[in-house]
Amino acid sequence: MKDLRLRLLTASLAIPTVLAIFWLADRFQQDWLVALLLSVVGVGAGWEYLGLVSRLGVTLPKEAFLFTIPTFLFLLLPKEGEFAFILAFGFAYFLVIYSFSRRGTQEGFLASVTGIFGLLYIPAMLGFILVLHRKGGFWHVLHFLLIAWAYDTGAYFVGSLFGCHQLLPRVSLAKTWEGVAGGLFLSGVAGFLLPRFLEDLGRYWPAALIMGFGVGAFVQLGDLFESLVKRAAGVKDTGRFFPGHGGVLDRIDGILASAPIYYFLAHYILGLL
Repeated sequence: MKDLRLRLLTASLAIPTVLAIFWLADRFQQDWLVALLLSVVGVGAGWEYLGLVSRLGVTLPKEAFLFTIPTFLFLLLPKEGEFAFILAFGFAYFLVIYSFSRRGTQEGFLASVTGIFGLLYIPAMLGFILVLHRKGGFWHVLHFLLIAWAYDTGAYFVGSLFGCHQLLPRVSLAKTWEGVAGGLFLSGVAGFLLPRFLEDLGRYWPAALIMGFGVGAFVQLGDLFESLVKRAAGVKDTGRFFPGHGGVLDRIDGILASAPIYYFLAHYILGLL
């Protein structure tokens, strides 16, 4: 019960703050506010990622890795974000040269792959939220976050109350099929919570379900991926940044995995952006 109270208190403080920043950025056309928010989140997640991989025996250049995260996100702002990808290629080459020159062949290869994946996993995935904000505005960002949070909420409560059939016990003992069903149900409901959908449900109900179930499924995949990494590293949580919730990565693992699929579905499949 104490853990639940902490979770609710943390959520009641963090969620309005995050939404207020997105609303202000959209209302006053200040995209740098979103880049700053995502940079703070990204650096926190990057620090935890460095800690996880170090427990697996992989050491990365911390300063360069953490510097690249906010720089990549802010470089998405000019033009169409071309400068960010130039930085990404530059960091990738630097990391390969650094890793192989400082370590043996096998260790250098592992460090290179781990560092490049970290760049794709954190700032590149967060970058989709920035692009979504710029192309879709506040309501699409809110819609995405509501679906992701709805899946987490449904999976947590249904899994806690009724879960008895484990999903993937080798990855996580806490994940259950009942939790997946509860998460998908609630994310499916949240899929309707876009003003355009609510104005014409007869036309948009298939799109709402596609968005809700599609994003919800990737939220679960992101959660399973992080559970696998944490299990390999021998830790329960990636950090203690959010009381009752764990670390930054614990809170955004599903968001990182589902942000690209939301953008893909909204832009390329449903033509909403």
